Parts: sequence; C-alpha cells; structure tokens
Amino acid sequence: MAARPVLASRPRYPLCDACAERQGGREEFDREREGAGGGEGRGGGGGECFVCRGLTSRFPEVERSVVRRVKGYQFRTFSVGVIIPAGIQEREDQLRSDLQIRGRETIKAQLGRGIAEAVRRGLRGKKVDRQHPDLMVLADLERGEVSVAARSVFVYGRYTKPPGVAQKKELCEECRGRGCGLCDGGFRREVSVERVLEDRLGRALRAERAKFTWMGSEDPESIVFSPGRPFIAEVKGPRKREVPARIVARTGKGAMKVTGLRVLRGRPTAIPSFTFKTRAFIRSEGGRLEGLPAGLAGAMRRAPIQFRNSKGKTVNKRVYSLRVRKRRGAAGGGGGGLVAEIKLDGGLPVKRLISGGSVSLSLAELLKTPLSCQRFDILRVWESGSFKFGKV
Repeated sequence: MAARPVLASRPRYPLCDACAERQGGREEFDREREGAGGGEGRGGGGGECFVCRGLTSRFPEVERSVVRRVKGYQFRTFSVGVIIPAGIQEREDQLRSDLQIRGRETIKAQLGRGIAEAVRRGLRGKKVDRQHPDLMVLADLERGEVSVAARSVFVYGRYTKPPGVAQKKELCEECRGRGCGLCDGGFRREVSVERVLEDRLGRALRAERAKFTWMGSEDPESIVFSPGRPFIAEVKGPRKREVPARIVARTGKGAMKVTGLRVLRGRPTAIPSFTFKTRAFIRSEGGRLEGLPAGLAGAMRRAPIQFRNSKGKTVNKRVYSLRVRKRRGAAGGGGGGLVAEIKLDGGLPVKRLISGGSVSLSLAELLKTPLSCQRFDILRVWESGSFKFGKV
C-alpha cells in the first residue's frame, strides 16, 4: 500500500518495450510508459524512448547485417562486442538511480546478447566463446558499422625444395623494404619457400598475410630431402580454417613440396627441439689432404660444440655422428675435397662447424687445416618433444 505514493512522486520515463523489460518489466513501468505516452512496440509508440532514443527499433537490421557479414567466414566459436552511442548508458544509469532499481542487465549486454542469438539462429552450430573465439564481431551502433576479425590459424607442415630456391624472402636491395617498381612489396621477386607458402596458404585460407617460424635454415643452393624441414605458419585474418593435406609448386628450378599440413590448436608457447642430418661438400683451403686421422668421428662426438649465437649468447650443442670421405675430382686445393655426413643438434651452424671461427670444436681444428663448406643439403630432420600451448 505504501508503494503507490512513492511511485507517484518519482520521475516518469517513456520507455520502449525492450528498455522496460531490461529494467525488470514490472507493473510500474507499464503505468509509467502509459502515463508518458510510451505506447506499444519496440519504438515506444507515441514518445521516444528515454534510454535508447529509438535504437532498439533499428536493431533487427543490425542483427541481419551481422549475420550477412559473418557468413563469409568459416568458424565454430565467436564473440560479440558492441559500441553504443554516447549518452545511452548514462541515461540508463540515471533512470535506475532515480527509480532506485537494479535492473536485469545493461543495454550493451542486451544488444550483444541479441546479436549472438541472431548469429546462432542464422548459422546453426555456432557457439559463443569469450576467451578464445575463432571470430570476433564488433558492432559500432554509433557509426552504424560492423567489423569482423578472425583469430589467426597456426599451421604446421614440412617442406622439401630443390637447389636455387631460398627459404625466406629477401629484402629488395634498391628500396630496402620500402617498396619500389623493381620489387614485390619491398621484397625481391625471386621464388622462395616463404613466398610459395604465403601464396598457397593465403589462397587456401583466404588470408593475406602469414608469419613463419622456421625450425632451422639452409642456403638457397641446399637441397632439402623428404620428409622435409618443419615450419609453423601463423596465417592472419583467415576466412577459412582448413588447410590442404599437401602443396606441390613448380618453381622453375624443380618442384617444391609441402606435406603433413595440419592446423594446430592455437599459438604454441613452446615448439619441439630437433636434430638433423646433413651432407656437406667441403673444400680444403690449405692444399692437398693426404689422409684422414683415425678417431675423427669419436673426437667430435665426445666434445660439446660451443659457439655464440646471433644474440651473443654462448650455446652448447652436440654432434651425434660423423662420416667423412674424400671427394675425388672436385675443385679444392688440387687434391679434391671432402664429403661429410653429420647428425647434429638443431641450431648448430653447419658452415661454421666445418670452418671454425666462432665454433669450437670444428672439423678444421681436428684436421688442422683451413676448410670451407661449399654447400650442404638437409637429408633428414627429427623432432623431439611436442608442442606446448597456453590454457584454452
């Protein structure tokens, strides 16, 4: 009984159905909307809604616009963000303060929920995931714009390549990456593993950019044999999220192949370590090699190989096997050269392992003669351990 006089003294606010329901949908809101000319329907009928100023009446079209935009993407989970026009939240806060009510949810939450429901109705099987969504939708209701951002896809695979194909794209020497008429977006136009992967993965996933993590590197003239060298590609802004099982590309210098392609569950926080086997073609810079000392392989296996990496940090690696034989008829000090097959830790530079310099123990040290590596091929790469990922 005491509530009626209090209600009579409160300010009266015209509210549309959606905004009244959000405040609790209580009987007093029906009375207040009738007294203020609130009318019927989402638009508030005879008076403009105090909170949304007619925004909720336009919202069905916003929902349809969002559904149209996301239909071009392949995804399982999504999240919705909403930017509301200035003043709406403040007016709702004022109403709740004046009427001393808590309300059910904010207008921003209501509109976001409405968009999510529209996506679920329009595209069956999609789920809301606010932590790690495949697709992020942002509806800017002030500007009338809808933007969509797809979470990166992380792809694992292995590539093989012929000689003459570099692993990475190289900066244009003329413009140093700024872009000019002689290059392609700041990079030289020569074929590379990176360029082929960027193009093929981009087309398969309908994305424009990719960032690569290489598990080791080799020279442009190196051959990479099957099963290939592993890599990880972060494909950014993809419209599709499935990759082909393999890629074969003609390079003009031989076929480059990518196999074992698969999508990782997310961004790796740690990647497997690896060892690899290489065949190195070596020239003696100190004249004719008369013979190879006994115990050469054992000496290199027993000692940790120490060198400074690109960051200036001292690193210890190991050589697991070494086979060296003379190579007849090759240019190299008039007495031929050497062929070495070496199994070693990933990250240990092959050329410096042979010639020395900042690597010790080196093959040049053991043979007590200057050596240089003319070329090395990648025979096989073994991974140890597994990928690690953050919490999902």
